[in-house]
Amino acid sequence: MRYAERNNGGVQRALYQACGFLLLLAAWQIAGKAGMGGKTLPALSDVLRVYTIGWRRALLLRAAVTTVSSAGIGLLLGAALGCVTALTAQLLPVLEPGLDRLAVVVNALPAIALGPVLIITVGREATPALLAAIPVFFLIYVAATSGLQSADQRLGQFFKASGASWWTRFLYLDAISALPALLNGMKLAVTTAMIGAVVGEWFGAPTGLGIVILNTMQNFQIPLMWAAVLVVAGISLTGYGVIGLLQSAVERRMA
Repeated sequence: MRYAERNNGGVQRALYQACGFLLLLAAWQIAGKAGMGGKTLPALSDVLRVYTIGWRRALLLRAAVTTVSSAGIGLLLGAALGCVTALTAQLLPVLEPGLDRLAVVVNALPAIALGPVLIITVGREATPALLAAIPVFFLIYVAATSGLQSADQRLGQFFKASGASWWTRFLYLDAISALPALLNGMKLAVTTAMIGAVVGEWFGAPTGLGIVILNTMQNFQIPLMWAAVLVVAGISLTGYGVIGLLQSAVERRMA
């Protein structure tokens, strides 16, 4: 019964979200056709027409592959560093306050200031991935830390009393307890990784959606610019939705 109620509630939320999204697209089309935003806001139909032009579609596809690669590398790197740092804080509680401050400081570094430094030190091609990894590291560190601390203390005492090793407790209690929070952090990390990769490309990467957006803005190719922005949004929302489905499946399994 409870599962059916949750499922019905999920369907209702999905319908509401779909309706809101369709209303937003309709408002965009009307505003563009009416010229409310001037030449900077074309109608949605004009933007979608960009995808029907062969060379522009090919350009966006090549750029999307590059940006997704950078975002994916940044996501994996940031998630790995976040998990390792959170695990270190759990193993050595005396280090936790310092690691917390370190994570906040790293996340607070502005990309506009960090980008030129990364270009000099690691090169233009690696900068997008590293700028994607920084916010991912912070999100995953926070999610993993809170998840590891959410483990049932009574079960922890049971593991300790039964003589279980630290690895056994971590594998069968702490890691499982942290999984929902970790997946929730990954949902947000997917979108921030894409944004970080796009911003990183603005510092002179050879290709990518960020370069397409920057060049089309400077050359006033507004429909192509909006088409590239929609590709970024579509990739981010797809990643968010896939991890959201995985999170729901895990939560149902653990319920």
